[in-house]
Amino acid sequence: MTTDVHFVQGGDEPVLAGVGGGTLSCACGHTLIAGYDADRVLGIGIQCARCGTVTTTPQMAQGALSPPAVLIAAPSTEPRTVPMTVAQGITVIGQAEMDRLSALFRPVTPTDNTYRISPERLDEVAAAYERHVGDKLPAVAMDPNEPFRGLRDHALGWAVEHLRAETRDPAWAGIQNDVTAMAALHVAGFLHFVATWSHHPRFPAMAATAADRGCSLHGLATFAAAHSLNMMGNRLIFPPPQGYPGRIETFALLTGSANALPVHVDTFDRFEFPFGQRWDHANLRTAVSAAIEAAQGRINLRNPGLLLLSPGSALGGYDAALHQAIEAAMLSVGRKNRGLMAVGSILLRQQPTPDPAAVRFGYGLIPVANRRYQGQTQIRAS
Repeated sequence: MTTDVHFVQGGDEPVLAGVGGGTLSCACGHTLIAGYDADRVLGIGIQCARCGTVTTTPQMAQGALSPPAVLIAAPSTEPRTVPMTVAQGITVIGQAEMDRLSALFRPVTPTDNTYRISPERLDEVAAAYERHVGDKLPAVAMDPNEPFRGLRDHALGWAVEHLRAETRDPAWAGIQNDVTAMAALHVAGFLHFVATWSHHPRFPAMAATAADRGCSLHGLATFAAAHSLNMMGNRLIFPPPQGYPGRIETFALLTGSANALPVHVDTFDRFEFPFGQRWDHANLRTAVSAAIEAAQGRINLRNPGLLLLSPGSALGGYDAALHQAIEAAMLSVGRKNRGLMAVGSILLRQQPTPDPAAVRFGYGLIPVANRRYQGQTQIRAS
């Protein structure tokens, strides 16, 4: 608990007002906060004008979500004689407590993003899945005549089963074909997800959400997008888990002291390899335009937001073509939705390494700004 003093009371008046329905008093009985709510005054030290004692409000309760709208208070020695009235929905938080929460809720970028495929690595995946999801990794039947068949049943289960068979073969020489590369991508993506988010208080709901979709690229896309946007300098907030058992399907960017911008991650699998349709630049642009227009019921001037498309797996050339299609679509359909701040794609991809049994995992996310956007909030995209 911090011992910093953020407010020095300079008289009989409380230092804060309007943050709840209760009262916070010093041990001597002098009123420090009028209209007090412990959930909205976090880690704040107040020095009493009557006796000089410093009273510190509690830290955020364990398991609670990071507040979406905050007023950060730095330590101060200046006496305050007039109460500071806090607007509805704002949480007053001390700088040290804000730093603690930022570390708690911020994704952790793994120090190593290279993943070598081996029997031991596959055991690690299965153990991590069982530990975080609370169930064994599903065993997916393999069909040599249809090697991708189990991908739709449970993507991670399929990937592990395929790679186990590959690595048991004495002739295993690393990632040599599209099937094995796809399996390696799902294994690397899952391990990266665990390394990035497993410290987060809401990780059980995150893991359950990803598992509902087989820990596929689409199932991991929301959390990959959140990590990418945080690395660009944006603060994040996840909503309380929805339903029972709880799931987390989306998140928002904290773009100001009292603003949160929803991020909508939509599956865009029409051309996904290996089950999707064949694409060309014309039909890709048409499909992207349709996806952007379909989002207008959720993203508009009354409900501004950011749209990200999750294309899943793809062969060479598709990622660049998709970005070009988004740029072209924004010129024509972006003007119809002035609450749409930007559109982008969230790509989970891997690169080969000198070791044929290892891949280097990463994300790709480049938002395309809407020139006609009229909202008040902005995104950091660098």
